[in-house]
Amino acid sequence: MAYKPELEPNENLALQIAFKVSEKATAFNFAVSDQALYWPATKAFAMNDATYFKRLRKNEISEVCVRRLPPYGLWIVAVLMVLTGLATAYFMCAPLINHEPGEHRVSGWPIAIFVGGILLPFVARGRLGLEIRTHDKKFRWKPPLVVDKASKQKIQATFDEIIAACEKSGLRVSRN
Repeated sequence: MAYKPELEPNENLALQIAFKVSEKATAFNFAVSDQALYWPATKAFAMNDATYFKRLRKNEISEVCVRRLPPYGLWIVAVLMVLTGLATAYFMCAPLINHEPGEHRVSGWPIAIFVGGILLPFVARGRLGLEIRTHDKKFRWKPPLVVDKASKQKIQATFDEIIAACEKSGLRVSRN
Protein backbone atom coordinates (compact mmCIF):
# COMPACT_ATOMS: atom_id res chain seq x y z
CA MET A 1 0.00 0.00 0.00
CA ALA A 2 1.53 3.29 -1.11
CA TYR A 3 -0.29 5.40 1.43
CA LYS A 4 0.93 3.96 4.71
CA PRO A 5 1.59 6.50 7.46
CA GLU A 6 4.96 6.11 9.12
CA LEU A 7 4.06 6.50 12.77
CA GLU A 8 6.55 7.60 15.38
CA PRO A 9 6.91 5.70 18.66
CA ASN A 10 3.90 6.21 20.97
CA GLU A 11 1.84 7.70 18.11
CA ASN A 12 -1.70 6.36 17.73
CA LEU A 13 -3.61 6.45 14.45
CA ALA A 14 -7.09 7.98 14.87
CA LEU A 15 -8.30 7.68 11.27
CA GLN A 16 -7.09 6.45 7.91
CA ILE A 17 -9.36 6.62 4.89
CA ALA A 18 -9.14 5.94 1.20
CA PHE A 19 -12.22 7.70 -0.16
CA LYS A 20 -13.44 6.71 -3.60
CA VAL A 21 -16.82 7.77 -5.00
CA SER A 22 -16.78 5.35 -7.91
CA GLU A 23 -14.64 2.70 -9.54
CA LYS A 24 -13.21 5.15 -12.10
CA ALA A 25 -12.43 7.98 -9.67
CA THR A 26 -9.03 8.28 -8.03
CA ALA A 27 -8.97 7.68 -4.30
CA PHE A 28 -8.37 10.44 -1.77
CA ASN A 29 -6.14 9.10 0.99
CA PHE A 30 -5.99 10.81 4.37
CA ALA A 31 -4.87 9.93 7.88
CA VAL A 32 -4.93 11.57 11.31
CA SER A 33 -3.02 10.56 14.40
CA ASP A 34 -2.74 12.05 17.87
CA GLN A 35 0.50 13.82 16.84
CA ALA A 36 0.17 14.58 13.12
CA LEU A 37 -1.97 14.73 10.03
CA TYR A 38 -1.02 12.79 6.89
CA TRP A 39 -1.79 14.40 3.52
CA PRO A 40 -1.44 12.60 0.17
CA ALA A 41 1.48 13.79 -1.96
CA THR A 42 3.38 12.74 -5.07
CA LYS A 43 7.14 12.61 -5.48
CA ALA A 44 8.56 14.48 -8.48
CA PHE A 45 10.94 11.65 -9.37
CA ALA A 46 10.44 8.05 -8.31
CA MET A 47 11.52 4.67 -9.62
CA ASN A 48 8.42 2.77 -8.46
CA ASP A 49 5.45 4.27 -6.66
CA ALA A 50 5.51 8.08 -6.51
CA THR A 51 2.70 8.42 -3.94
CA TYR A 52 3.29 8.89 -0.24
CA PHE A 53 1.89 10.57 2.87
CA LYS A 54 3.26 14.00 3.74
CA ARG A 55 3.44 14.28 7.52
CA LEU A 56 2.19 17.55 8.99
CA ARG A 57 2.82 17.86 12.73
CA LYS A 58 0.03 19.25 14.88
CA ASN A 59 2.05 22.36 15.76
CA GLU A 60 2.42 23.17 12.02
CA ILE A 61 -1.35 23.11 11.38
CA SER A 62 -3.26 26.28 12.11
CA GLU A 63 -6.73 25.09 11.01
CA VAL A 64 -8.67 22.26 9.40
CA CYS A 65 -11.87 23.40 7.74
CA VAL A 66 -14.65 22.17 5.53
CA ARG A 67 -15.83 25.04 3.39
CA ARG A 68 -18.13 25.72 0.50
CA LEU A 69 -16.36 25.75 -2.83
CA PRO A 70 -16.99 28.84 -4.96
CA PRO A 71 -19.22 27.90 -7.90
CA TYR A 72 -18.11 30.70 -10.24
CA GLY A 73 -15.89 28.54 -12.46
CA LEU A 74 -18.68 26.01 -12.92
CA TRP A 75 -21.11 28.84 -13.71
CA ILE A 76 -18.82 29.99 -16.51
CA VAL A 77 -18.61 26.42 -17.82
CA ALA A 78 -22.43 26.20 -17.63
CA VAL A 79 -22.87 29.41 -19.66
CA LEU A 80 -20.39 28.14 -22.27
CA MET A 81 -22.23 24.81 -22.45
CA VAL A 82 -25.60 26.54 -22.95
CA LEU A 83 -24.21 28.84 -25.67
CA THR A 84 -22.36 25.99 -27.39
CA GLY A 85 -25.43 23.76 -27.28
CA LEU A 86 -27.67 26.46 -28.70
CA ALA A 87 -25.23 27.50 -31.44
CA THR A 88 -24.55 23.93 -32.49
CA ALA A 89 -28.26 23.06 -32.52
CA TYR A 90 -28.98 26.14 -34.63
CA PHE A 91 -26.26 25.39 -37.20
CA MET A 92 -27.30 21.75 -37.32
CA CYS A 93 -31.01 22.48 -37.80
CA ALA A 94 -30.75 25.60 -40.00
CA PRO A 95 -30.43 23.63 -43.28
CA LEU A 96 -33.51 21.60 -42.35
CA ILE A 97 -35.56 24.69 -41.51
CA ASN A 98 -34.48 26.49 -44.71
CA HIS A 99 -35.27 23.37 -46.79
CA GLU A 100 -31.80 23.27 -48.29
CA PRO A 101 -31.17 20.29 -50.56
CA GLY A 102 -28.77 17.53 -49.59
CA GLU A 103 -28.29 15.05 -46.80
CA HIS A 104 -28.49 16.47 -43.27
CA ARG A 105 -27.35 14.79 -40.09
CA VAL A 106 -29.14 15.57 -36.85
CA SER A 107 -27.70 14.67 -33.48
CA GLY A 108 -28.92 14.88 -29.90
CA TRP A 109 -25.57 16.06 -28.55
CA PRO A 110 -26.25 19.81 -28.85
CA ILE A 111 -29.47 19.46 -26.85
CA ALA A 112 -27.68 17.28 -24.26
CA ILE A 113 -24.93 19.89 -23.88
CA PHE A 114 -27.56 22.64 -23.56
CA VAL A 115 -29.50 20.74 -20.87
CA GLY A 116 -26.26 19.85 -19.06
CA GLY A 117 -25.34 23.54 -18.99
CA ILE A 118 -28.70 24.38 -17.46
CA LEU A 119 -28.40 21.66 -14.80
CA LEU A 120 -24.73 22.23 -13.88
CA PRO A 121 -25.31 25.20 -11.50
CA PHE A 122 -27.91 23.18 -9.59
CA VAL A 123 -25.55 20.22 -9.27
CA ALA A 124 -22.68 22.44 -8.12
CA ARG A 125 -24.77 24.23 -5.47
CA GLY A 126 -23.58 23.60 -1.92
CA ARG A 127 -20.43 21.71 -2.92
CA LEU A 128 -17.88 21.38 -0.09
CA GLY A 129 -14.11 20.97 0.02
CA LEU A 130 -11.50 20.19 2.68
CA GLU A 131 -8.76 22.69 3.46
CA ILE A 132 -5.78 22.23 5.78
CA ARG A 133 -3.99 25.47 6.61
CA THR A 134 -0.45 25.52 7.89
CA HIS A 135 1.57 28.60 8.73
CA ASP A 136 2.84 28.91 5.15
CA LYS A 137 0.72 26.61 2.91
CA LYS A 138 -2.80 25.48 2.17
CA PHE A 139 -3.65 21.91 1.26
CA ARG A 140 -7.00 21.51 -0.52
CA TRP A 141 -9.13 18.60 -1.63
CA LYS A 142 -12.08 19.17 -3.93
CA PRO A 143 -14.17 16.01 -4.15
CA PRO A 144 -15.46 15.03 -7.57
CA LEU A 145 -18.63 16.69 -8.82
CA VAL A 146 -21.44 14.19 -8.24
CA VAL A 147 -25.10 14.23 -9.19
CA ASP A 148 -26.76 11.49 -7.17
CA LYS A 149 -27.83 11.88 -3.56
CA ALA A 150 -26.07 8.72 -2.36
CA SER A 151 -22.66 9.99 -3.52
CA LYS A 152 -23.29 13.40 -1.94
CA GLN A 153 -24.16 11.70 1.34
CA LYS A 154 -21.03 9.56 1.09
CA ILE A 155 -18.88 12.70 0.64
CA GLN A 156 -20.63 14.42 3.59
CA ALA A 157 -20.10 11.34 5.81
CA THR A 158 -16.40 11.35 4.88
CA PHE A 159 -16.10 15.03 5.82
CA ASP A 160 -17.87 14.36 9.13
CA GLU A 161 -15.49 11.48 9.84
CA ILE A 162 -12.43 13.62 9.06
CA ILE A 163 -13.66 16.52 11.19
CA ALA A 164 -14.46 14.22 14.14
CA ALA A 165 -10.98 12.63 13.98
CA CYS A 166 -9.29 16.05 13.77
CA GLU A 167 -11.27 17.34 16.74
CA LYS A 168 -10.43 14.19 18.69
CA SER A 169 -6.73 14.70 18.02
CA GLY A 170 -6.90 18.30 19.24
CA LEU A 171 -6.69 20.23 15.96
CA ARG A 172 -8.56 23.50 15.45
CA VAL A 173 -11.54 22.75 13.23
CA SER A 174 -14.10 24.98 11.51
CA ARG A 175 -17.01 24.55 9.13
CA ASN A 176 -17.84 27.45 6.82
